[in-house]
Amino acid sequence: MDYISDTGDGWDATYTVAYHVAQDNLILSTSKTQGDGTKEVQTERGSILIFGGDEVYPAASLEAYETRLILPYEHAFPKRDATGSLRSSPHVFAVPGNHDWYDSLVSFTRLFCSRGSFAGWETPQQRSYFALKLPQGWWLIGTDLQLGNDIDGPQHAFFERLEKQIGPDESIILCHAEPNWINEKIYPDEYAYRSIRELEALFGDRVKLFLAGDYHHYSRHENESGVQKIVAGGGGAFLHLTHGHDDSVLEGDEGEPNFLCRRKFPSRWHSWWLAWTNLFLFPVRNWPFGFATAPAYTVTASALITPDTQVGSAADLLSQVVQRLSWEPFSLFWVVAVATGVVFFTDTSKLWYRWTAGLIHAFSHIAAAVLLGGAIAATLQAWLVEFGSEWLAWQPPLAALATAVAGYIAGPLVLALYLTLSLNVFRHHRDDASSALRSPHYKNFLRLCIAPSGELTIYPVGIRRVASKFRRSTGSTRSRLEPSNGTRPILIEDPVVICP
Repeated sequence: MDYISDTGDGWDATYTVAYHVAQDNLILSTSKTQGDGTKEVQTERGSILIFGGDEVYPAASLEAYETRLILPYEHAFPKRDATGSLRSSPHVFAVPGNHDWYDSLVSFTRLFCSRGSFAGWETPQQRSYFALKLPQGWWLIGTDLQLGNDIDGPQHAFFERLEKQIGPDESIILCHAEPNWINEKIYPDEYAYRSIRELEALFGDRVKLFLAGDYHHYSRHENESGVQKIVAGGGGAFLHLTHGHDDSVLEGDEGEPNFLCRRKFPSRWHSWWLAWTNLFLFPVRNWPFGFATAPAYTVTASALITPDTQVGSAADLLSQVVQRLSWEPFSLFWVVAVATGVVFFTDTSKLWYRWTAGLIHAFSHIAAAVLLGGAIAATLQAWLVEFGSEWLAWQPPLAALATAVAGYIAGPLVLALYLTLSLNVFRHHRDDASSALRSPHYKNFLRLCIAPSGELTIYPVGIRRVASKFRRSTGSTRSRLEPSNGTRPILIEDPVVICP
């Protein structure tokens, strides 16, 4: 089996993963050398493909599925070979994520639950949740958490009937769209997951492997009993950094051992360094954000200092700001509005952090706008006086324009500094910092194999850099396009073996 989650974003990343998954054979090299060479493992394409959730970004629609998911996978694994003959098709099953639910699951149902085909794969799935009986006493169960992060009554009844068919000595792979085991650790007050807990309790210790996406990286937790909880959301969406909230130890249920984090990809240390690049890359990769800070800085400066200010120091500027706040209602309203808006933007997992960090962030923007606006206004006034007093009439509009330009540059830098320090020092705003970084690299997927003895081997496949250039296939592969650059797939860690 092959497991991919969080696909359907940019072409480069999505197709890079799809291409390597679609190959009949994939040779994986480890990063550890043994003797005089690199260890290599040969794997085969799975006869079943599992999509683990969020098959399209940012919102589900027929057009989005067509361009962001179907098109790259049709090029990677076409139905017909070079002679036009139909190929034998493996099966694909899909777990819906929250992004798939944004059109009430209409497009997902048409694509995966209509007994048709998806690229070169057959789609026998009939509902948004499913159960597969696998060889050697293994089962694979896919759930539908819906937008409410819950399992509804009919689905729960289905799994209750299914539980009676699973023997006490059989083993289960349980696929969720979201890693509730991590969310409960980070957001204990916001993620109850009552029905998921009931479902997991229903299957009990027969669940040997938990799989989920939603977080766009690789993360594996393991307990003393060998039960694995793996997040593998690297199918194509932007990279989620791995060093946010501390999840190195996850508490087990009452009477059960804790789960320890065994591996992350990229590593926490490497992720920490990647976050610092936001200071330099944020204004470039998120240049439209400057169009929001430019007018905001202009209005802030005009609300707190007079257009013809002649202050000579920061103390004089502060005195003028206090005066404006004391007698100008709009000035006070604007400061409160900016502070409130930024506070509500702040990471909501800790109330104290929301208010403390939010106010610091807000007043950093306000201070930057006032200092820039005051310096620009004073400089323009001194400069225009040299040309004659009649030119002073142009000072207010020129100061507003210059402040807008300064706000376009300074605003993104202030936000980038806030996100970087917030994540790297206080472990908050991981999602926002990751979204701002917009890295397409560090993709991953899982390749699973059930041996005749019943052992399940998991090969975690990583791709450090995705391809950005492609060429027509030379005939050595069944795909229509081949990557021209990027890095070869590797084993993120040694294969993980689960005994039944």
